[in-house]
Amino acid sequence: MTEPAPESAVALVGMAGRFPGAADVEQLRRNLAAGVPGLRELTDAELAAAGVDPATPGHVRVGGPVAGGVETFDAAAFGLSAREAETLEPHHRLLLECSWEALERAGYRPTDPGVPVGLFAGCAFPDYLTRNVPGLAAEPGGKPLLSAGVERDSLTSLVSYKLGLRGPAITVQTYCSTSLVAVHLACQSLLTYECDLALAGGAALPLPQTGGHVHADGDILSPDGRVRALDAAANGTVMGSGAAVVALKRLEDALADGDVVHAVLLGSAVNNDGRDRAGYPAPGVAGQAAVVDTALAVAGVKPETVGYVECHAVGTPLGDSIELAALNRVFGPERATPCLLSSVKPSIGHLDRASGVTSLIRAALNLRDGVLPGTAGFRTPNPALGDRFTVLPADVPWPADGTPRRAGVSSFGVGGTNAHVVLEQPPAREPRQSSGPHLLTFSAGDAVALAEVTSRLRAHLAEHPELDLADVAFTLQVSRGHFALRRAVVCRDLPDALVALADPERWIDGETRRRDPRFRLVAGPGSGSGETGWAETAAAAHRLLAGEDVPAPVPSRAGALSALAAGLTRLGIRLDESATDTIVVEGGSTDEWVLATLARLWLAGCTPDWPALHRGAARRVELPPYPFQRRRFWVDAIITPRPAAYVPSWRLDPQPLTGLESRVRAAGPWLVFAADPRGETLAERITLAGSEVTTVRPGDEFAALDTGDFVVAPGDLPELLRSLVVVPRTVVHGFALGGSPGDVETAAESWPGMVTLTSGAVGVLGPDLTTPEHAALTALTERHVDIGAAADVDQVLAAVLHHETPLAVRGDQSWRPHHEPCELTGHAEAVVHCGHDVPDLGGRRGILLVGPDPAGRTLAARARVARLAGRGRWTTVVATSDPSPETLGAVAAADHLTEVVLSGVPLVRPVQAAESVPVSASVRPRPGLGTPFVEPEPGLEQEVAARWATALGYEEIGADDNFFDLGGRSAGAVRIAAHWNLPATAVVELPTVRLLAARIAELRP
Repeated sequence: MTEPAPESAVALVGMAGRFPGAADVEQLRRNLAAGVPGLRELTDAELAAAGVDPATPGHVRVGGPVAGGVETFDAAAFGLSAREAETLEPHHRLLLECSWEALERAGYRPTDPGVPVGLFAGCAFPDYLTRNVPGLAAEPGGKPLLSAGVERDSLTSLVSYKLGLRGPAITVQTYCSTSLVAVHLACQSLLTYECDLALAGGAALPLPQTGGHVHADGDILSPDGRVRALDAAANGTVMGSGAAVVALKRLEDALADGDVVHAVLLGSAVNNDGRDRAGYPAPGVAGQAAVVDTALAVAGVKPETVGYVECHAVGTPLGDSIELAALNRVFGPERATPCLLSSVKPSIGHLDRASGVTSLIRAALNLRDGVLPGTAGFRTPNPALGDRFTVLPADVPWPADGTPRRAGVSSFGVGGTNAHVVLEQPPAREPRQSSGPHLLTFSAGDAVALAEVTSRLRAHLAEHPELDLADVAFTLQVSRGHFALRRAVVCRDLPDALVALADPERWIDGETRRRDPRFRLVAGPGSGSGETGWAETAAAAHRLLAGEDVPAPVPSRAGALSALAAGLTRLGIRLDESATDTIVVEGGSTDEWVLATLARLWLAGCTPDWPALHRGAARRVELPPYPFQRRRFWVDAIITPRPAAYVPSWRLDPQPLTGLESRVRAAGPWLVFAADPRGETLAERITLAGSEVTTVRPGDEFAALDTGDFVVAPGDLPELLRSLVVVPRTVVHGFALGGSPGDVETAAESWPGMVTLTSGAVGVLGPDLTTPEHAALTALTERHVDIGAAADVDQVLAAVLHHETPLAVRGDQSWRPHHEPCELTGHAEAVVHCGHDVPDLGGRRGILLVGPDPAGRTLAARARVARLAGRGRWTTVVATSDPSPETLGAVAAADHLTEVVLSGVPLVRPVQAAESVPVSASVRPRPGLGTPFVEPEPGLEQEVAARWATALGYEEIGADDNFFDLGGRSAGAVRIAAHWNLPATAVVELPTVRLLAARIAELRP
């Protein structure tokens, strides 16, 4: 830029993305410059894994799968449990990662960045929901997972929650223009001061990633897998996969704060074609021309000053021609040279909701680097180009002519929402080299990641010797220090930094377990080198730590201690003469010693004011982002040639008894409906565990007993509800154990989280199905336990506390239901029955059709009993609609099966052992959090921490740990609050042990 930018100018300060063939923006830049395509031919193995037959008529085996895939994820970095991670939709995953990286690339903390950050983004349809987790909503605990990690409505709010972003979080959905519309909204939010930093982007990750596409006459997909954008031979597009996010900031603020500026957004506009087009999905010339014209007017620049436009051009004959017609309306004949047009889509495909921001990133790179970009594969100009525009087959340098380089970026969505942004090259940044020494600080979630951070930083410094190490140090200090596992290096200059980063002897390592501890300065036992030595210490402290215009200290021991104390206090280090932790100061200490001391204070948990250390002169530079430690979290899609079929069975799943009594107490008060000795034994065991329990027994009329228990007759539940003194946290209804279930349906309505007990209503081992008439009760509530005749009471109690799936207890073991996929083949004949009874077929084969409802469960149980008794070779088919004759014939051919469940019926999905969700009974180490571990104070803090540890299943919990970062849920928060008679929102408002304990202490007499 050679002239002042308008006050409305916005700086692009950070970029992140994952693209076909490119794992980040820099690799994308290199690939485009070298002509390396992201679109490629898919292998036979990839097509087979995707369940695609390449012999399908019209199939094109070309695709653009996102680099790195979508199956792996660093759940620990974002504080997600294994189950949350495996059900997290791929768009949410990549937007989390890209938002984190964009902030780091901009030089800001990726979590709690310290300024209000807005997020504007959108994504494509969540194929993962329909292909991989179609039954998630029906699983226990599935609806919260669906709403927070799969629904598109939660896309931006989840990221804002996980990263601690406090600006607007708005999900944008305008089809292909989504991400550029998000950029426009982000700019408006910045200019109206809703936020000080904004993230904008989008993601499009169709599944399967490696399936190719099927071309049909008249559609927009390429018949040969090539994208010929802006070419006369354009005949269709190829959909690629990707996600990208940019970080934006008001230009004047970015320059004042020393931010990296990759490009300047001078203006943007959004509109819609309305009805002025051929149809809803068709583009409109007038609307596209208007949005470009408006964006130029907002930017305050003339069309002839724009040297290049990154077009939407996806390679369809109609779409490209309409876009060119619109540009011809705006860009008049007054140009001395044609305007360059280009499109990134021939290289990486059409990234749909991520395409606009990807085009913006490409344009920004070209402006920054002075490149006029080519369009891959371009040969023959589209006739609509005319003489006002040109297209290049390869990159060429952008010659300087004394005027700022400017570019436009277009993105047009199905449905007519159009967006255009006008960009300008960034302001020149003066190179500089600051004198040392310098303090490099960074952190990671584990030792492997920390080693990779170190090696990445060293490689980056070696590749960029032009970097000012003071700027590198400042960027690391303000953006890379939020993990507890930390490393610091003191170095003189860049060559010394390369040596130090490769030398473990020079690493200052530690794990932060406290927050802002206090320290006391003490003089060392030796005299150093006399007054001369203390003068050196005083000078070093003053040189590195003192504020501006602070007079030089007295060159003495007292002067050295005073200078060091004043300097550390200025940086926010808390000094206290009564503190037990000390900083030993010796005479003759050097600049390196001062910085090493500051590093050790940082490792101990202090939070230095890093900008103050640099006296306001530091600048941010772009550095490598955090190396996510990804592992596979994925639910595989089941691909079968027929409608999916599953065979229900039971798997051994003994419930852990560790900490049972403490869990029983945490779940109290209890309300137990007991009608037989097993119910009474259960109530007695709860009492023995030390929890309050109210027992309800069946009788002829309602009675409130002196013991606090109750007797109820049919219809007495309303009276019981009015009579309860204490609201129960856990309700167990076991009247069915005594033969008659009573008003169990009414009870289920009154207590939706109630646990229903039955006996012999399911067949785990076969003959144990003794009361098929109670099978309907197994569908009454989500939580259900079927108890065998000799069931161990502790195992029953542990099963009652289980929240994942229904369970059956036989002896001292628990069993959980499971659905195994089954391929139905062959054909046979059988009697098909869909009535309300199970007739006696003798030795004949029969198929009973039932629905997935309570009546169906009862009929299925009766059919199983009939089969065991020799009254017909019954196979029950559970389906939501009438199966085809072919499917029924295949079921009949597999007459060894007792029950078959067809697709569409909610299933109990198996949980993989390696990624199972730990229950609170199994004690786990405290997870890696961004919050350092702080030991709870004796007394109330330790009491609160112990209850949290029991509820969440961790060995220890720190005083500053957030309940929800630890995996806690709202229901658990309510139970914890109720234990201390606090409002239900107490843990939400006071989510750390220390805050909650302080509130409890305030309320105690």
